[in-house]
Amino acid sequence: MILAPNRQQLLSGNRFLWVLLIPISLVSCGAFRKTQYTYCPQNEVATISEKQKDTVVENIHHDFTLLDIKSVKDEIAYTSVEFKGDYYDVPVHKKNFNIAILLPFHSDAVNSVSDKRRADLMLEYYQGMLTAIEHIEALNSKFTLHFFDTDNDTNKLKAILKKPEMDDIDLIIGPTDDEQLKIAAYFARKREIPLFSPITVVEKLWTNNPFFFNLNPSDQMQAKDFLRYFKANHPGEKLVIVRDGKRYDLAFGKALVQECIAQKINYQAVPFSKYLKWADYLGNGKAVIVHTTLDKTNLTYSVNGLLGKGDRITLIGPDKWLGFSDIDYKQWDQVNISFVSTNKAFIALEDSSSMVAIYRTMYYDDPSTYAFMGYDQLLFACESLDAFGKYFPIFLTDKSVSYNNTDFHLVKSANCFQNRFLQVFRFEEMAIVPVTNY
Repeated sequence: MILAPNRQQLLSGNRFLWVLLIPISLVSCGAFRKTQYTYCPQNEVATISEKQKDTVVENIHHDFTLLDIKSVKDEIAYTSVEFKGDYYDVPVHKKNFNIAILLPFHSDAVNSVSDKRRADLMLEYYQGMLTAIEHIEALNSKFTLHFFDTDNDTNKLKAILKKPEMDDIDLIIGPTDDEQLKIAAYFARKREIPLFSPITVVEKLWTNNPFFFNLNPSDQMQAKDFLRYFKANHPGEKLVIVRDGKRYDLAFGKALVQECIAQKINYQAVPFSKYLKWADYLGNGKAVIVHTTLDKTNLTYSVNGLLGKGDRITLIGPDKWLGFSDIDYKQWDQVNISFVSTNKAFIALEDSSSMVAIYRTMYYDDPSTYAFMGYDQLLFACESLDAFGKYFPIFLTDKSVSYNNTDFHLVKSANCFQNRFLQVFRFEEMAIVPVTNY
């Protein structure tokens, strides 16, 4: 069985106290159960189709060099593995893994409001990881998890990377800070260790690091997927992008415009004004309006201006709109509002019921978005290593695998790996409905 830090059930009132206890118990946790694994010569594995075999070989021939594999011909032992309903012919690999998890629990810096908030989010993320342990125990591999508190301190991170435990690490999750990611990514690249960036999205800094993985989709990836949704669900409709010049607009809005230009998709960019004359931009046909605002007042002005336009208008914005208070949802229904999101936790998913039940038993609370992230990301890491070992990028590149709160669809971008995933929700009759047709 897995030995993890105390599974004390938490009420909201003692969460902060729990953060203070983390460094004592998280430095290293291990003692996992032993498992059996049969090594099979290639001619003894379960039969798979020649088509599947050919695909595997095609993917291997150049990627193996990135993972310090000399030659496909040198691999004489293969085994057939099942992963998410598909079967793969995989080189035999070890079944004992060490994972380092580097998170800013801020145990030594809890004076400011922002520090306390970050500590709370990391606690939720950590609790989500612990919730996954029951499912990890069912895998065929042995996993040892090493938790470290970076405290968002560069010197602490450097000291952690020098610890003897880091000499035998198979995968790193974290850290969450840009500057610390630079240091950890260099460490991972030098030692050829996959590093998952769990929260922070890095797009341009890692142009030569095939061991770096963004688990959260970048703005550019979200823009690509949004246009895929747009072309599938709104063919021939006009695309209007309303920009307010603020943070979200400068991120997703900018990426969306760039992607429209790259894909030669006709669009019209409009600066936001509370006196926006919609008739000058919408025309008489159907139109999709992407409103890149996180401001409730700006959204209200837009909704009021679009009332009476009928079914020909679809207003789309970020899932942050769902967090606004005092919203007239009847108006939302009238303007066909949809949302783009990088998570699926806004709807009750059948697959998530087990995770939610375990989380409620452990913590007397519903899991937050960060708890879902911790659960999904650790489970994805362990299941990938269990099935493919260090070869997992070869088999999972360009393949989408679904988890509770997100999908992981790893694609190569700038010689590192990015996750390509976007969920679109539709507000319909006072309910949130996922759009799957794209």
